[in-house]
Parts: sequence; C-alpha cells; structure tokens
Amino acid sequence: MKKIKVKDLLGQGHSLMNNIVMDTAGLLEEAYFVIKIDDLLKERGITQKDLAQMTGMRVGTVSEIINGKGISLNKVQLFAIMAALRVKSIDDLYEMKLPEGLEETFYTEQAEWKSTKEMPIAVKELYKENVLKASGLK
Repeated sequence: MKKIKVKDLLGQGHSLMNNIVMDTAGLLEEAYFVIKIDDLLKERGITQKDLAQMTGMRVGTVSEIINGKGISLNKVQLFAIMAALRVKSIDDLYEMKLPEGLEETFYTEQAEWKSTKEMPIAVKELYKENVLKASGLK
C-alpha cells in the first residue's frame, strides 16, 4: 500500500491544470491518496512484471502507477489492471483517506445531500466561488 499526501500530489500537478481544479483538490490537501495495487499483487502472488505482461503495459508504467509517480492513469489502463487482477471496483485499487474531522464532515454532508437532494451549504459555497472564478469575476 502506497500512501501519498494530496498536498504532495498537488505539487506534482500538471502545469496546464487549471487553478479551479487545483484549488478544489486543495481542499483535501491533508488527505491521503492510497494506492492498493501492490497489496493486490502480493495477495495474488504476482509481480509488477507479471502485471505488465498481463496488461500489455511497460513494466516502468506499471511501476509508476503502483508508486504514484505517473501523473495520470487513463481509463483503458485502469480497466486493463482491473481485468487482469479480477477486481470490479476502483475501491479495490485506490482509496482516499481523509483526516478524522474532514471525514466526519464528508459523511454528514453526503448523508444530508442524499436525503434532501439539496447541496450542503459548503458545497453550494464552493460551487458559487468556482463559478465566479471561472467567469473571471473573482
């Protein structure tokens, strides 16, 4: 399992990534992006080289994906890995670990949003702020 602080991912972000995306992802800077593919390989008794051969990807590409070094992962690569490892949920490969206080907030707001079908206040504020940024008014 490889844990990467979101703050560190933001520092590695693509230079062409727009500021709104970076700012929104930055709300999670204290969270961790957890890559679980290496654990799946160990569970299944295979190596990164085996996964590369199973998916048709370069060993270097597989290594970058597993170690969080690659800037992006396209959907075809994702599905190749899922097919090779026989997993059907992205949760088996990746996870976001939130700091305790933020996790509670997310669960509360998620439940509120599901039950009321109304955006939580914090999400409405984010939405409004990002619309203003996108239109150049902020």
